Amino acid sequence: MRANLKVVDAFWEKRNLGVCCNEIEIEPGDETDFLKRELPLNEAEYTVVKVPSNKFDAMFLMQDLGYTYIESSINLVHDLKEIRLNPLQQRIMNSISYSTMSNKDIDQLFGEIRKGIFTTDRIYIDPYFSHEQAANRYVNWICDELERGCKIFKLTYKNNSVGFFTFKDIGEGVCYPFLAGMYQDYLKSGLGLCTIEKPLKQAINMNYKQYSTFISSNNTSTFSAHVALNFSFKKIYHVYIKHTA
Repeated sequence: MRANLKVVDAFWEKRNLGVCCNEIEIEPGDETDFLKRELPLNEAEYTVVKVPSNKFDAMFLMQDLGYTYIESSINLVHDLKEIRLNPLQQRIMNSISYSTMSNKDIDQLFGEIRKGIFTTDRIYIDPYFSHEQAANRYVNWICDELERGCKIFKLTYKNNSVGFFTFKDIGEGVCYPFLAGMYQDYLKSGLGLCTIEKPLKQAINMNYKQYSTFISSNNTSTFSAHVALNFSFKKIYHVYIKHTA
Protein backbone atom coordinates (compact mmCIF):
# COMPACT_ATOMS: atom_id res chain seq x y z
CA MET A 1 0.00 0.00 0.00
CA ARG A 2 1.21 3.50 -0.78
CA ALA A 3 2.15 5.93 1.96
CA ASN A 4 0.38 8.75 0.13
CA LEU A 5 -2.29 9.22 -2.48
CA LYS A 6 -1.34 10.25 -5.98
CA VAL A 7 -2.51 13.87 -5.85
CA VAL A 8 -1.95 16.48 -8.57
CA ASP A 9 -2.41 20.15 -7.74
CA ALA A 10 -4.29 21.16 -10.90
CA PHE A 11 -3.27 24.80 -10.46
CA TRP A 12 -4.29 25.65 -14.02
CA GLU A 13 -7.94 25.21 -13.06
CA LYS A 14 -7.70 28.29 -10.83
CA ARG A 15 -7.18 30.30 -14.01
CA ASN A 16 -9.74 28.31 -15.96
CA LEU A 17 -12.50 27.86 -13.40
CA GLY A 18 -11.73 30.15 -10.49
CA VAL A 19 -11.32 27.33 -7.95
CA CYS A 20 -8.44 25.40 -6.44
CA CYS A 21 -8.51 21.86 -7.80
CA ASN A 22 -6.89 18.58 -6.78
CA GLU A 23 -6.92 15.59 -9.12
CA ILE A 24 -6.54 12.26 -7.33
CA GLU A 25 -5.87 8.93 -9.00
CA ILE A 26 -6.73 5.84 -7.00
CA GLU A 27 -4.73 2.66 -7.62
CA PRO A 28 -5.97 -0.96 -7.42
CA GLY A 29 -3.96 -1.69 -4.26
CA ASP A 30 -5.32 1.24 -2.24
CA GLU A 31 -7.25 -0.20 0.71
CA THR A 32 -10.58 1.20 1.85
CA ASP A 33 -9.33 2.33 5.29
CA PHE A 34 -6.42 4.14 3.64
CA LEU A 35 -8.76 5.94 1.26
CA LYS A 36 -11.20 6.86 4.06
CA ARG A 37 -8.33 8.51 5.91
CA GLU A 38 -6.45 10.14 3.04
CA LEU A 39 -9.16 11.37 0.68
CA PRO A 40 -10.68 13.99 3.03
CA LEU A 41 -7.19 15.29 3.83
CA ASN A 42 -6.52 16.02 0.16
CA GLU A 43 -9.76 17.68 -0.86
CA ALA A 44 -9.75 21.14 -2.43
CA GLU A 45 -12.52 23.53 -3.47
CA TYR A 46 -13.02 21.25 -6.46
CA THR A 47 -11.76 17.67 -6.24
CA VAL A 48 -11.64 15.16 -9.08
CA VAL A 49 -11.07 11.49 -8.25
CA LYS A 50 -10.31 8.85 -10.88
CA VAL A 51 -11.17 5.31 -9.86
CA PRO A 52 -10.10 2.20 -11.86
CA SER A 53 -13.17 0.52 -13.31
CA ASN A 54 -12.66 -2.69 -11.31
CA LYS A 55 -12.04 -0.92 -7.98
CA PHE A 56 -15.55 -1.57 -6.65
CA ASP A 57 -14.91 -0.77 -2.98
CA ALA A 58 -13.69 2.71 -3.93
CA MET A 59 -16.72 3.28 -6.16
CA PHE A 60 -19.08 2.78 -3.23
CA LEU A 61 -16.78 4.78 -0.93
CA MET A 62 -17.08 7.78 -3.24
CA GLN A 63 -20.81 7.90 -2.54
CA ASP A 64 -20.23 7.66 1.21
CA LEU A 65 -17.79 10.59 1.05
CA GLY A 66 -20.21 12.80 -0.87
CA TYR A 67 -18.73 12.50 -4.34
CA THR A 68 -20.79 12.57 -7.54
CA TYR A 69 -20.09 10.32 -10.51
CA ILE A 70 -19.84 12.46 -13.66
CA GLU A 71 -18.23 10.37 -16.42
CA SER A 72 -15.92 7.51 -17.24
CA SER A 73 -12.64 8.31 -18.96
CA ILE A 74 -11.90 5.60 -21.51
CA ASN A 75 -8.36 5.09 -22.80
CA LEU A 76 -8.40 3.71 -26.35
CA VAL A 77 -5.36 2.75 -28.40
CA HIS A 78 -4.70 1.94 -32.05
CA ASP A 79 -1.76 -0.12 -33.34
CA LEU A 80 -1.70 1.87 -36.62
CA LYS A 81 -1.61 -1.31 -38.72
CA GLU A 82 -5.07 -0.98 -40.22
CA ILE A 83 -7.59 1.81 -40.68
CA ARG A 84 -10.85 0.04 -41.36
CA LEU A 85 -13.27 1.98 -43.59
CA ASN A 86 -16.20 0.89 -45.69
CA PRO A 87 -16.40 2.18 -49.32
CA LEU A 88 -18.73 5.08 -48.44
CA GLN A 89 -16.55 6.18 -45.53
CA GLN A 90 -13.48 5.97 -47.73
CA ARG A 91 -15.04 8.22 -50.38
CA ILE A 92 -15.97 10.80 -47.77
CA MET A 93 -12.53 10.72 -46.15
CA ASN A 94 -10.89 11.13 -49.56
CA SER A 95 -12.79 14.40 -49.98
CA ILE A 96 -11.36 15.88 -46.75
CA SER A 97 -7.83 17.21 -46.34
CA TYR A 98 -5.88 18.57 -43.39
CA SER A 99 -3.07 21.07 -42.91
CA THR A 100 -1.23 22.89 -40.13
CA MET A 101 -3.17 25.85 -38.76
CA SER A 102 -2.14 29.45 -39.25
CA ASN A 103 -2.75 32.07 -36.56
CA LYS A 104 -5.93 33.06 -38.40
CA ASP A 105 -7.09 29.44 -38.35
CA ILE A 106 -6.44 29.24 -34.62
CA ASP A 107 -8.51 32.37 -34.02
CA GLN A 108 -11.33 30.75 -35.98
CA LEU A 109 -10.99 27.58 -33.89
CA PHE A 110 -11.24 29.52 -30.63
CA GLY A 111 -14.35 31.28 -31.92
CA GLU A 112 -15.92 27.92 -32.74
CA ILE A 113 -15.09 26.54 -29.29
CA ARG A 114 -16.75 29.56 -27.67
CA LYS A 115 -19.88 28.86 -29.73
CA GLY A 116 -20.20 25.63 -27.75
CA ILE A 117 -19.03 22.73 -29.92
CA PHE A 118 -18.11 20.67 -26.83
CA THR A 119 -21.13 19.82 -24.69
CA THR A 120 -20.42 16.46 -23.02
CA ASP A 121 -17.33 17.02 -20.87
CA ARG A 122 -17.44 17.08 -17.07
CA ILE A 123 -17.08 20.86 -16.86
CA TYR A 124 -19.82 21.70 -19.38
CA ILE A 125 -22.41 19.41 -17.76
CA ASP A 126 -21.58 20.49 -14.18
CA PRO A 127 -24.08 23.17 -13.06
CA TYR A 128 -21.42 24.60 -10.74
CA PHE A 129 -19.60 26.00 -13.80
CA SER A 130 -20.81 28.11 -16.71
CA HIS A 131 -20.65 27.06 -20.33
CA GLU A 132 -18.36 30.04 -20.95
CA GLN A 133 -15.91 28.65 -18.38
CA ALA A 134 -16.03 25.25 -20.06
CA ALA A 135 -15.22 26.79 -23.46
CA ASN A 136 -12.43 29.02 -22.15
CA ARG A 137 -10.90 26.00 -20.44
CA TYR A 138 -10.47 24.34 -23.85
CA VAL A 139 -9.01 27.51 -25.33
CA ASN A 140 -6.49 27.81 -22.49
CA TRP A 141 -5.63 24.11 -22.75
CA ILE A 142 -4.84 24.43 -26.44
CA CYS A 143 -2.75 27.57 -25.85
CA ASP A 144 -0.74 25.78 -23.17
CA GLU A 145 -0.12 22.78 -25.42
CA LEU A 146 0.90 24.97 -28.35
CA GLU A 147 3.54 26.56 -26.12
CA ARG A 148 4.81 23.05 -25.34
CA GLY A 149 5.18 22.30 -29.03
CA CYS A 150 2.09 20.31 -29.95
CA LYS A 151 0.69 20.52 -33.47
CA ILE A 152 -2.81 21.60 -34.43
CA PHE A 153 -4.43 20.91 -37.79
CA LYS A 154 -7.50 22.20 -39.60
CA LEU A 155 -9.80 19.89 -41.52
CA THR A 156 -10.98 21.15 -44.92
CA TYR A 157 -13.93 20.06 -47.03
CA LYS A 158 -14.80 21.81 -50.31
CA ASN A 159 -12.46 24.70 -49.38
CA ASN A 160 -14.22 25.22 -46.03
CA SER A 161 -12.71 24.69 -42.60
CA VAL A 162 -14.98 22.10 -40.99
CA GLY A 163 -13.08 21.01 -37.89
CA PHE A 164 -9.71 20.38 -36.28
CA PHE A 165 -7.49 17.95 -34.44
CA THR A 166 -4.47 18.24 -32.19
CA PHE A 167 -1.35 16.09 -32.25
CA LYS A 168 1.07 15.57 -29.36
CA ASP A 169 4.11 13.32 -28.94
CA ILE A 170 4.15 11.61 -25.52
CA GLY A 171 7.29 9.57 -26.06
CA GLU A 172 8.23 5.96 -26.81
CA GLY A 173 6.66 6.11 -30.25
CA VAL A 174 3.21 7.03 -28.93
CA CYS A 175 1.16 10.01 -30.12
CA TYR A 176 -1.75 11.58 -28.26
CA PRO A 177 -4.30 13.61 -30.25
CA PHE A 178 -5.80 15.03 -27.07
CA LEU A 179 -8.61 17.06 -28.62
CA ALA A 180 -10.56 17.15 -31.88
CA GLY A 181 -13.94 18.33 -33.06
CA MET A 182 -16.21 19.55 -35.82
CA TYR A 183 -17.21 23.19 -36.20
CA GLN A 184 -20.73 24.33 -35.39
CA ASP A 185 -22.13 24.30 -38.94
CA TYR A 186 -20.81 20.78 -39.55
CA LEU A 187 -21.71 18.99 -36.31
CA LYS A 188 -24.47 17.06 -38.08
CA SER A 189 -22.84 16.85 -41.50
CA GLY A 190 -21.83 13.20 -41.35
CA LEU A 191 -18.16 14.18 -41.71
CA GLY A 192 -17.19 13.68 -38.07
CA LEU A 193 -15.20 10.50 -38.69
CA CYS A 194 -12.45 12.69 -40.16
CA THR A 195 -11.54 13.97 -36.68
CA ILE A 196 -10.29 10.45 -35.93
CA GLU A 197 -9.24 9.11 -39.34
CA LYS A 198 -7.02 12.08 -40.24
CA PRO A 199 -4.92 12.03 -37.03
CA LEU A 200 -4.55 8.27 -37.56
CA LYS A 201 -3.18 9.00 -41.04
CA GLN A 202 -0.84 11.62 -39.59
CA ALA A 203 0.45 9.11 -37.02
CA ILE A 204 1.13 6.54 -39.73
CA ASN A 205 2.87 9.12 -41.92
CA MET A 206 5.13 10.04 -39.00
CA ASN A 207 5.96 6.39 -38.25
CA TYR A 208 4.45 6.27 -34.79
CA LYS A 209 4.03 2.87 -33.15
CA GLN A 210 0.81 3.59 -31.30
CA TYR A 211 -2.01 6.13 -31.09
CA SER A 212 -3.48 6.67 -27.62
CA THR A 213 -6.44 8.82 -26.68
CA PHE A 214 -9.02 9.35 -23.93
CA ILE A 215 -12.72 9.83 -24.56
CA SER A 216 -15.62 10.52 -22.24
CA SER A 217 -18.38 7.96 -21.77
CA ASN A 218 -20.76 10.92 -22.15
CA ASN A 219 -19.77 11.24 -25.81
CA THR A 220 -21.38 8.11 -27.25
CA SER A 221 -21.04 9.11 -30.90
CA THR A 222 -17.28 9.55 -30.60
CA PHE A 223 -17.00 6.25 -28.77
CA SER A 224 -18.83 4.45 -31.56
CA ALA A 225 -16.60 6.04 -34.20
CA HIS A 226 -13.44 4.87 -32.43
CA VAL A 227 -14.77 1.33 -32.21
CA ALA A 228 -15.61 1.43 -35.94
CA LEU A 229 -12.00 2.38 -36.69
CA ASN A 230 -10.61 -0.66 -34.89
CA PHE A 231 -9.48 0.93 -31.61
CA SER A 232 -8.88 -1.29 -28.58
CA PHE A 233 -9.66 -0.67 -24.91
CA LYS A 234 -6.67 -0.12 -22.64
CA LYS A 235 -8.20 1.09 -19.37
CA ILE A 236 -11.22 2.86 -17.94
CA TYR A 237 -11.42 5.27 -15.01
CA HIS A 238 -14.69 6.26 -13.37
CA VAL A 239 -14.51 9.97 -12.55
CA TYR A 240 -16.08 11.47 -9.43
CA ILE A 241 -16.22 15.12 -8.38
CA LYS A 242 -16.86 17.08 -5.22
CA HIS A 243 -17.32 20.81 -4.60
CA THR A 244 -16.51 22.16 -1.16
CA ALA A 245 -16.48 25.90 -1.94
